[in-house]
Amino acid sequence: MKTTLDIAVIGLGHRSSYLISLFEKLYLNFRLRYVVDPNEHYAKSNLSKWGITKQNPEYFSDIDSFLKYAGNVNGILIGSPCNQHTPNALDIAKTRLPVYLEKPVATSFKQIQELKEGFKGKEDQVVVSFPLSQTPLFESVKNQILEGKLGTINQVQAHNNVPYGSLYYGYPSYRNYSVSGGLWLQKATHDFDYINKILGSPISITAMMNRSVYGGNNPENLWCSKCELISSCSESPEAFAKTGNTLAELGDHKCVWSEDIVYQDAGSALIMYESGAHANYSQNFVSRLNAGRRGATITGHKATISFDWYTKMIYVFDHMKKNTEEIKITNSDGHHGGDSNLLKNFADVCLGKDNSKTDLNSGILSSAMCLSAKKASHDQKYIAIADLKSECFPYPDQPPIRTSLKLEPVLRGEE
Repeated sequence: MKTTLDIAVIGLGHRSSYLISLFEKLYLNFRLRYVVDPNEHYAKSNLSKWGITKQNPEYFSDIDSFLKYAGNVNGILIGSPCNQHTPNALDIAKTRLPVYLEKPVATSFKQIQELKEGFKGKEDQVVVSFPLSQTPLFESVKNQILEGKLGTINQVQAHNNVPYGSLYYGYPSYRNYSVSGGLWLQKATHDFDYINKILGSPISITAMMNRSVYGGNNPENLWCSKCELISSCSESPEAFAKTGNTLAELGDHKCVWSEDIVYQDAGSALIMYESGAHANYSQNFVSRLNAGRRGATITGHKATISFDWYTKMIYVFDHMKKNTEEIKITNSDGHHGGDSNLLKNFADVCLGKDNSKTDLNSGILSSAMCLSAKKASHDQKYIAIADLKSECFPYPDQPPIRTSLKLEPVLRGEE
């Protein structure tokens, strides 16, 4: 007899409904027992959109009403708005149930501190939604590294050219900065996580960001459907449909040239690691269509690996002989195959078969790096990243990092 997997969801939006549809495919004995959402009609409509018809959950408008039934489930999935991830996680921490926590796990340093304290000793029971590091492509990259093909690694050059960037500027649920926390937290949190899994513990970060394309002088409440320039605007649903941009499916949206836009449209970070290696990461939100790229080049003494999730390709360039290995990766579901692996791991955690492969520590470290990158962009300085176990983590108020570098010294007159 197969074990039943009973799950409760807090915040049944587009993302969590999609994950429920995946759960149904992965586990015949899966049951969505409870849904906590202040908008029951909206939650039910999301289930319908994903063709989820076999589930008959009980609905609650608030977490307190649900808690007395928490003992009937194996785990809880939190898919509420980003600024509610931490409060919702803390609300159910006392149940000691496994948690699937959407990213970013926190949108402020204060929330990070609260999560760290609230889940102390239970970090490996939290599965953070970091699908990129669980994809078949990244698993293959890690295997190449573990086999010693690269030798000593001294640098990672990572990039994320987002082909659907307009989503964050035009669609109300995405462009609300007070909810999202900004585009470091929305995008870089994934990339910092997989870079950390390659290079280890980060010790400092600096960054810069700019907005050169989006934003403008149009009123905040202007929608494409009410704009006389809809037929000529490159960011309108009409333009998306003509160019084959999938954002056309989302229909009418707010003007991306509005005065209330506060997001960056490009950002870069430079990160130093405890090992002495460093990484640079750049994200860009004006890329389109085939210009979309997400991946990295990892350079070691023996070889270089380049990989990209959009092309599904890995290239291994041997430094010791003239040889290039090409590896093609196939995957079938969301986030390049990472979502299924995340849910399988979460199910195993719920059933006591495994611990999290993307635990809470990885989530709060990545969020701290994102918030520090934002702070560094404004302050134009290096921000120290404390060790996770230290008392001062995650607050970036430590003394400046002083490296022990004995190379390229500052010469007289260069001070």
